[in-house]
Amino acid sequence: MDRLRNYSIPFKGLKEGKHLFNYEIGAEFFELFEQPLIEKGNVKAEVELGKSSALLTLTFKIKGEIDTVCDNCLEALTLPIENESLMYIKFGEEYDEPTEEIIVLPHDEHEINVAQLLYEFICVALPIRHVHPEDEDGNVTCDTDMLDQLDNYLVEEDTDEEQDDDMDPRWAALKNLLDKSSK
Repeated sequence: MDRLRNYSIPFKGLKEGKHLFNYEIGAEFFELFEQPLIEKGNVKAEVELGKSSALLTLTFKIKGEIDTVCDNCLEALTLPIENESLMYIKFGEEYDEPTEEIIVLPHDEHEINVAQLLYEFICVALPIRHVHPEDEDGNVTCDTDMLDQLDNYLVEEDTDEEQDDDMDPRWAALKNLLDKSSK
């Protein structure tokens, strides 16, 4: 937990206004989390803290690259990421997260740790599918040898007609009744 301390922002002694905090995020950052989705990367994060008498605003600007594995060919892949997010910090009796954009801190709290927020915003910035980009001609740049190997193990699903041919005759009769009733 001590290594997370590097990501704490002490706001109690700060004057009202905007304050900038910069973070270099690499493999050692991702090791701080149990079962991380991301293990390696080179990310720069800028956190702007806006302090007023009523609330704090945190603006996160994240940009960099994440090392992962291609979903198609299983080769190493580096994906660019970019994300800009905003969080509001209010004060109340106890810690709460009423919405995705609002955190309520107890009145006696004097700092906020942004490590988990940084991690979540980096994960959100990743595309759903991790695949090599296409070249300028629109061709896939995945490892063709691996794709050929994977094609050897591809299981083809039967079409509806082929499934009907393999169907038990009793089920086929029931299916015909269903087809007639839907017409």
